[in-house]
Amino acid sequence: MNPEKRYQLLKRWAIETLDSSQIEINPINSDASFRNYYRVSDHSGTTYVIMDSPPDKENNEQFIFISELLTKMEIPSTVVYAKDLSMGFFILSDLGPATLLDRNMDTRIKTKREKLYTEAINILLLIQKNGNNFVDQLPVYDLELLETEMNLFLDWYCIKELGISAAQLNEFNLGKCFKYLSESALKQVQVFAHRDYHSRNIMISKRGELGIIDFQDAVLGPITYDLVSLLRDCYIELSENEIRHWLEVVYQRLINENLLHISYEKFEVDFDLMGCQRHLKAIGIFSRLKHRDGKPNYMKDVPRTLGYLKKISKKYDVLEPLHNFVNSTHLQ
Repeated sequence: MNPEKRYQLLKRWAIETLDSSQIEINPINSDASFRNYYRVSDHSGTTYVIMDSPPDKENNEQFIFISELLTKMEIPSTVVYAKDLSMGFFILSDLGPATLLDRNMDTRIKTKREKLYTEAINILLLIQKNGNNFVDQLPVYDLELLETEMNLFLDWYCIKELGISAAQLNEFNLGKCFKYLSESALKQVQVFAHRDYHSRNIMISKRGELGIIDFQDAVLGPITYDLVSLLRDCYIELSENEIRHWLEVVYQRLINENLLHISYEKFEVDFDLMGCQRHLKAIGIFSRLKHRDGKPNYMKDVPRTLGYLKKISKKYDVLEPLHNFVNSTHLQ
């Protein structure tokens, strides 16, 4: 369907659903999916977010399902007020005008960063604790999915973006590292995992309250996955001191909540290795967004994400093939 025609249908549906002819619709930055978002104000001044999510490209049923689970879990997150599944039109709660990334970028508010990350971690731990009653309703982050995600790095970044041949890749024996990373993830405690818990998916309201979006890919997955997504964020780099501080805080709270029964040293290793899997996947997705979806802007975040891989792969002998590859002339 022509984009302009689709927009007019969306606007007409919103006017009818909100029962108001006097509404103002303003576009919001789109995300890495095929969805488009708009902020709308009705005649009373109440704001909502309208989501245009093409049903042939997005799993809208799963979005609704996870939204309902999070509401039951008492997680501050997007609420669906109205929907037209046949068209992929939604009216959602407005969680705020800014993201955690926006606040990190605003030098005037950096003094509040610790408070914001404290709340983000509180919500994450609440997801893991309250989610225990619902994990049997989630897809499983299994071996096949873990390896498929890491292969995005090979297919879209190494081969498509950099032009490295499959024969050249085979020389580095990256499969050995991928297998080890997958096995490490599967051995961790498995919890309710948002699976994209980073600064762009944490909204901040005008009153400073945090809310979670983009949760439709939630799975039963490793306990460190969402934490490393937040602390070794592809979109902004925290200091090592900040990362260690939050890692220690979360570890102690997980121990206190009886969700974890390993040493801190083992927890840190699990965190590091999970981050490698996550960052391989992310670089592959950024490259796919450029080459398949015509969204090249995400490539600016590759150097930061690649930097995490260089730093962590250096710490572990078993990741030597990965370390050699990310520091090779192929990636210079």
